Amino acid sequence: MIDNGYLFAKDEKRLFINTSLGCKSKCQFCYLTKMGIKGMKKKTSDEVLELLKKSDYKWNEDTLITMGCFSECFDEENKDETIKIAKYFLERGNQVQIATKRYVSYDYIEKLLPLIKYYGQFILFVSTSTISQYDNYEKGTEKLEKRFKNFDLIKNNIPVVLYIKPVIENVTIKDVDLYKKLIEEKKISDVVIGSIFTEEENIESVHFSNDSKLFYNECKDEEEIIKSLSKVARVFRRSSEVLKYYKARKELIEKVKVEVYNLLKKDESGHGMEHVNRVYDLSLKFARKEEVDEFIPSLIALLHEVDDYKLFGEENASNLTNAKSIMSKVNIDDNIQEKVLDAIKKIGYKKSLMGIRPESIEGMIVSDADMCDAIGVTGILRSYDYQKSNGKPFFDRGSFPDEKVEVSTYKLCDDSVVRHCFNKLLCLKNLMMTDAGKMEAANRHDIIVSILYHLFEEENASEWKEYLDKFIDNLPK
Repeated sequence: MIDNGYLFAKDEKRLFINTSLGCKSKCQFCYLTKMGIKGMKKKTSDEVLELLKKSDYKWNEDTLITMGCFSECFDEENKDETIKIAKYFLERGNQVQIATKRYVSYDYIEKLLPLIKYYGQFILFVSTSTISQYDNYEKGTEKLEKRFKNFDLIKNNIPVVLYIKPVIENVTIKDVDLYKKLIEEKKISDVVIGSIFTEEENIESVHFSNDSKLFYNECKDEEEIIKSLSKVARVFRRSSEVLKYYKARKELIEKVKVEVYNLLKKDESGHGMEHVNRVYDLSLKFARKEEVDEFIPSLIALLHEVDDYKLFGEENASNLTNAKSIMSKVNIDDNIQEKVLDAIKKIGYKKSLMGIRPESIEGMIVSDADMCDAIGVTGILRSYDYQKSNGKPFFDRGSFPDEKVEVSTYKLCDDSVVRHCFNKLLCLKNLMMTDAGKMEAANRHDIIVSILYHLFEEENASEWKEYLDKFIDNLPK
């Protein structure tokens, strides 16, 4: 173990670390003085990390890094050092959590974003014990209006957790409706309900001290608060449970990726793993822009081709045999499986011609990402690979597109790539269902139009240029 004030750990699973000891706030429930921390002591991030390097403490990339137990991490005097510590561990692959009652500007979080390898590697916990009476119980902390602006950082690909800790008996419970309103307004997904730390001996002592002087002491209101807030968010009892939740999600995604790769690794039709990875990346991008939890779109994107009728036949396509098998094998919850399968059943251009479209925002995101991968330079190349593998040319000057594409006339293998551009690719922009998809598709659509104009000019195909002019003019605006 290690315990030198700035660093504490009982084992390699979790390291508590701060560049300062003490806090200038005057919360009524503060436990620091009970731990013997009085006044303010500070070290630089380099000094604290040097203490760690010189110790015999053995940590690894699975060690959870926790900041905020011995100080206020985002006081003016030490917030730069806090960010340096976070950067150090994120670069090494650790999960990092920071708890604060201060406002954290985007300028500080922006320094960490390039280092975050997966959603949930860095999590910010915004502490509050009461909304209506914070002036009485949390003197010296950031005003709530400014503190709660931290939840706007959710848009930047990091979970921001409502940290209702400690629950103050007969006080916190009176603000349940105010917390519900905050959760809904700020689109908060995760809440921690935490017990107060007191010297009254109990079963569990605090996890960041070896003296057994402070203990978790649950008050009578906690279960009622949990029951109420569970209706609008995921609720946890410990901050570490949130980190475990997101790490477990990441590991599930990695397991699904392996299974999908094993199924699609030999595909050369343009619907294999390269396509899946592009759709996956685009789906994450769209989910962030739409402020949607990434987990379900990730699963839909990874699994949307594993039962494609072109690869596995109509029976698989109808029953989604492989998707069900993979999700069951890696233990995806049944309710999540249902959402994923429902979306997959409704993704695809041919299905859109039948009026079948995803209804969930997660399904819309992946549908848009999948269609976007059929547009732009990538879309042209994918179409060329597929048509060429079926003996079709890039351009057949004598074969014009269909007047109208319907389910009965739609052909995956068209007479040429150019004909396929008109029969499908140039129609996809108007099928986008999300704002993020519409923006991406518009850019990619213009690329295809430009390529076709250049082609027709090089081929001296004025009749095709005129056809393209009319086609573009007739597309829905």
